[in-house]
Amino acid sequence: MGRLSLVDEAYSEIRARIVDGRIPPGSRITVRPIADQLQLSATPIKAALAVLEREGVIVSQLHRGFFVPELSDRDMREIYEMREALDSMAAQLAAGHAAEDASGTSALYRLCDEQEAYLDRDEIDGYRQSDVDFHRQLWLASGNQRILRAGEPLLDQMLLSNALSARQPGRGHQSLAEHRGIVDAIRAGDAARAAELAREHIRRSHRSFDDALAAETAD
Repeated sequence: MGRLSLVDEAYSEIRARIVDGRIPPGSRITVRPIADQLQLSATPIKAALAVLEREGVIVSQLHRGFFVPELSDRDMREIYEMREALDSMAAQLAAGHAAEDASGTSALYRLCDEQEAYLDRDEIDGYRQSDVDFHRQLWLASGNQRILRAGEPLLDQMLLSNALSARQPGRGHQSLAEHRGIVDAIRAGDAARAAELAREHIRRSHRSFDDALAAETAD
């Protein structure tokens, strides 16, 4: 139990550092410095890195060690295309059975309220996590477990992408309004509109990410 807890601790800390950008894309992850920083032995660090590699959060290179992958333009385009397909399908399915089960819709509205509270306090990192939680809840509300399983590997990439896009002026409130529109359509049982709003939301998020990346590159 103690060994498992140490691995969990190492996993959570390393993953958090990658997702929030403290270990940026392209960085090599070396066991000893992290072990020293976390005051842990090398064993749980290595075990945690193995889990992160299996999840696709980091990659290993022969004779070089572990690295945080750099996401290319093609990678990001494919991620957003995948999200567009998953979210539009999930919204359509959720609307189809919203009348029989309102719990999924209620959870989505609660997450919208949570996002609004974070934005009002200018707590961008809290908002970013709640934004990702919203999309996971949307997949869950679909009632299709395969949508959820297909989407979960994207969660870390979503946090990486909204680290840029969420800081675009006005994007947080615009995204929140789009979320509420999707949930309104789901609650109304309008499957076609829910799917279209979800699809357009992801397209706007992609454009926002591209704009933020271009601005960062220009600086």
